[in-house]
Amino acid sequence: MYIELKDWRFNSQTRRAERAGDQKKLSPRATRALVELAKADGSVLSRQELLDRVWPNVYVTDESLTKVVSEIRQKLQDRTLIETIAKGGYRLNLRRPIWPAPANIDCPMLESTEGDLEAHALCHEARAEIVRCGPGALERSEALTAKAVELAPGCAEVRAERAIALVRSHTYWSEGRSFRDTALTEAHRAVELQPALGLAHSALGYAQAIHGQWHAAELSHSRAVRLASDDPMVLHNAGWYLMYRGKIGAAVCYFEKMSEREALNIKGYAVASQLCYGHSPQRAERNAKLALSRAHMRLQADPGDFRAKTAAASLQAILGDHDATFAALERIDVQGSPQAIYHAKAMAYIGEDDRAWRYLEDLFDHGWRDVFWLANDPFFSGFRDDTRYTSMKLSLLAA
Repeated sequence: MYIELKDWRFNSQTRRAERAGDQKKLSPRATRALVELAKADGSVLSRQELLDRVWPNVYVTDESLTKVVSEIRQKLQDRTLIETIAKGGYRLNLRRPIWPAPANIDCPMLESTEGDLEAHALCHEARAEIVRCGPGALERSEALTAKAVELAPGCAEVRAERAIALVRSHTYWSEGRSFRDTALTEAHRAVELQPALGLAHSALGYAQAIHGQWHAAELSHSRAVRLASDDPMVLHNAGWYLMYRGKIGAAVCYFEKMSEREALNIKGYAVASQLCYGHSPQRAERNAKLALSRAHMRLQADPGDFRAKTAAASLQAILGDHDATFAALERIDVQGSPQAIYHAKAMAYIGEDDRAWRYLEDLFDHGWRDVFWLANDPFFSGFRDDTRYTSMKLSLLAA
């Protein structure tokens, strides 16, 4: 976005302010502070509000904020740009409101380094592993993003991809390890490197959620969607957050949009169909058919596509063919893959509770930690009076 400041024009994406041939670049924290003040549109933000927004969930002293405000005033050579309000906080004196940056604007390029191209290729491979999601996919995705960060430590997108991979490993296949703190650190680093990158804020929200920082996570996902509403990963992570919070209707919308944005994406429609089957059968059936059609297309191109095979099997349950569902699920070995969760859901749906529990318990033994999925997914609603469900939920909450 652009911010008009008297005779300066500031581009938050590049962190540069320009005025009659003069150019100044602000630090990531100063950029974030300036953007938050601009969003307030002339209203006063208290020091605590700014501290919370510029350093979310990080303890810093008032001195850090004073230094950031001083940096903006000094680099833009005007103390009146940011007004200090006694016992109140700060207010930005805007010349005009903030404006989104046009897509075709000739902006200076973000700084690149040797290794960026190879690092991005590794991140694409990491995403491809998750798309197919066969046995060992999470471990390979995590390893690929680790190598990408080694090659391009100053690339925000790479750091964001790394954070997302770590959250997935922590949540779905931890094998007793914890990646929570590392994921949060990587996500914060991504935002610092490029404050206007939607994927960075999405990664931050994803990591904040597994720390139970719900308010901060919602703010991060909101920023991510504003900045990158067409990025399927941003839509996926926002949908997952909403599902965690029990906002199923909104979550369904985001998962549907995720598949709309990616021609062969199965997961968005599949998850949407499963989430809304209890209260909107027609919508559930429509999404299931769309997901199943894409699964068949992918299997024609690659018969070994693991996600497509498991999706094709489990989606038949929603479409009413329980015998075909059971037979197809029994033919697929999901040992060593978090895709077993979809087998558990389908088995629960068709009344095969003991088999569903075997899948869940195997996942639990490998470090599957998604207590909010277990609690909010309607496919598991019949398990909530089961002592095994209570025991598993309590263990996950304590993990």
